[in-house]
Amino acid sequence: MFQTQSPPQMQFFELAPVPMVLLNELGEIIQSNRECLQLFHGQPDETNIDGYLTESAWNEAVRYFEVVSNSPQYEPFTKLVRLALSKDIYVLKVNLVNTVPTNTFIAVFTLYQQDDEVNEALQERLPMGMVRVDTEGRFISFNPAYLDLLGYEVDDLLQITEFDLTYHSDANSERPLRENLTLGSGNQYRVDKRYIHKNGHQIWVRVFVSSIVCKYTNQQQYLVAVLDIHEEKQLQETIMTSERRFRAIAENVSSVVWISAADPMRLFYVNKCYDTIWEERVEALYSNPHAFLAKIHPAEREMAESTRFSSSTDSWNINYRLLFDDGRVKHIRDSGNCVFDGNGELIYRVGTLTDITAEIDQRDTVVVMAKKLRELVEYDSLTGIKSRHAIMTDIQEAFQGYDRVSDASVLVYIDADGFKSINDSYGHDVGDKVLKAIAGHLTSNIRDSDVAGRIGGDEFVVLLRHTAKAEIPHILERLKCDIECEGLPEGVKVSISVGAVELSEKVISVEQWLSEADKTMYQHKRARKKSRLSRKY
Repeated sequence: MFQTQSPPQMQFFELAPVPMVLLNELGEIIQSNRECLQLFHGQPDETNIDGYLTESAWNEAVRYFEVVSNSPQYEPFTKLVRLALSKDIYVLKVNLVNTVPTNTFIAVFTLYQQDDEVNEALQERLPMGMVRVDTEGRFISFNPAYLDLLGYEVDDLLQITEFDLTYHSDANSERPLRENLTLGSGNQYRVDKRYIHKNGHQIWVRVFVSSIVCKYTNQQQYLVAVLDIHEEKQLQETIMTSERRFRAIAENVSSVVWISAADPMRLFYVNKCYDTIWEERVEALYSNPHAFLAKIHPAEREMAESTRFSSSTDSWNINYRLLFDDGRVKHIRDSGNCVFDGNGELIYRVGTLTDITAEIDQRDTVVVMAKKLRELVEYDSLTGIKSRHAIMTDIQEAFQGYDRVSDASVLVYIDADGFKSINDSYGHDVGDKVLKAIAGHLTSNIRDSDVAGRIGGDEFVVLLRHTAKAEIPHILERLKCDIECEGLPEGVKVSISVGAVELSEKVISVEQWLSEADKTMYQHKRARKKSRLSRKY
């Protein structure tokens, strides 16, 4: 399989630092490099690429190129795959490299790194289950709490989908909600459903499903937060079906449980949990069933009262907040049902009041961490301007949106003059001040429609969106001015070299656009240096 001779032009292939493999249309391996041999070491002597993976991927790749191969520009086929032996996740990228006499493909494997490490670390510690799945429901990652809840081992989950774990009728009900996320109709949904434990019994859970995009593959994924509500569901079902056992169960749960006559002003029973959650004696409710309303947030009090005491409500499930004198807030889920006799006559009402503060706090924590993660991805931590990832996304969008009618965008490449010497002579603290000063200078001298970003080290770029030709020289002149920076050692001056390239039909890729701007910048830098030397001598 791996013994074909490598022609001289394939030397780069053999020496590539990442696993690479050449394939034919059937997915059969023609040649692999050294890194790929090490990656597949110890696995069966397969002839087809799918034999090294836990699931088939090649047919999907072939279908992709059948659709896009006639397009002038297209992205490589990208998919997250899991190796059959190690179970590690890799980003598989496949490109069509030759079509004569038959199609030949090159595939590259890159170890998948979680694109939200801050959030992943948080998920590992959360007491609630957290999983990440693809659009087919296949598991990408899961935290220990999820495994503990369902009793499965890691290898068990790699063979099935999240829907396989869901009770069949609940899965059928949830699929349209998931499909709506896939189609972009909303970003999140919540649903109560039953999971099947490894031992065969059902577990009630409440899932919060959010749509996310993997930055490595640009493919849609889903983040699923799972709360164990089995106790709550068991309680509600028991109340509905067994009044005889009601009191014994109610005294041993963590929710307030109450029962009243058909007239909600006639309370029959409230358990002692009311003392804990409302922090007042339950006896007050028997004389005044409205007493519980006093601690509800004023903005939500009327809603709670009308729901609880309505004569036309058969069931309800609402959330509201309790306010305490010391400023504390508790979040409450108020749910209940009306119970009817065989003739359809209302005989009593039953309900639960559950403290869901921890659930709300956990959800808010996830939201805050997600926001922090976006900031880490979008902005350079030192200078505060856009990161390489973010500015490259803006450049790609400008390139794809190019048309011949509107004013073209201009890409400006910037390099700090003498930065290495400053950094070596005065240390990183001074170097950091210089980089911050350059970033501040760039953002102060461009228009609101433009954007600046740091792409690494002392190199920056500015994207001038839809800029008239007459404006370009004025903007570049402002950018090339010497930069004021307080707190620098005596004799240290901050200046930059710039190179600008206007987007045109001659530019066929983002990489070319960036490269030409870089070359133009270095031409200007060398010309300035030569001019200074000629004046000196």
